[in-house]
Amino acid sequence: MTFFNLSSAPSLRRSSVDSNNIWPAQSSIKSENQTVFSRTGFRGVGAESFLISHGLTVPSEPNQSILFNNSLVILRLSKTEFWLVCTDSSQHEFVETLELASQEVSDVYRLFCQHSHACFAFKGEQTATMFSKVCGVDLSHEGFPIGGVAQTSVARVNAIVTRQYLKGEASKEEECFIVLSDLASAPYLWSALADAANEFS
Repeated sequence: MTFFNLSSAPSLRRSSVDSNNIWPAQSSIKSENQTVFSRTGFRGVGAESFLISHGLTVPSEPNQSILFNNSLVILRLSKTEFWLVCTDSSQHEFVETLELASQEVSDVYRLFCQHSHACFAFKGEQTATMFSKVCGVDLSHEGFPIGGVAQTSVARVNAIVTRQYLKGEASKEEECFIVLSDLASAPYLWSALADAANEFS
């Protein structure tokens, strides 16, 4: 084997966040630690055409996201930078295929966000109000519609936030905030958001 890294072995992934014991059970805001799910990123002048050639739809402008195949969120962070974030375990093989294919493409450079970032998901009618306590960006519907991406600070931690539809109970679509942040700060950020969510029951 000429290519291997930890992101190609999902069973070996671990999260430093003890999510079950910290999040307030009585809160109306529900959370999921998605750190162990697959994600990757690509940068370069050829990144957009590379993704399109593999059947993906990409956002037309920076700071937008698109939901692909119900569980893969594609974020465009700049003109030439894209992150692919899987919200369950169903897209791992596809993500791995893209990673392998990118090795042979000039002007496309892989980003190792599986290794560098934690990923959390939050849903509930009061989620935007919770974020207003810890984030200076307006994440309400009026200021932050579905598909919006904010590269901002959440509880004084650098983070990427997007708002998307994800499958909920009985396969119904539910609005969800996805937050990506540096792995080293993940336990603190989760704790800070749990504290903020504790006010909403």
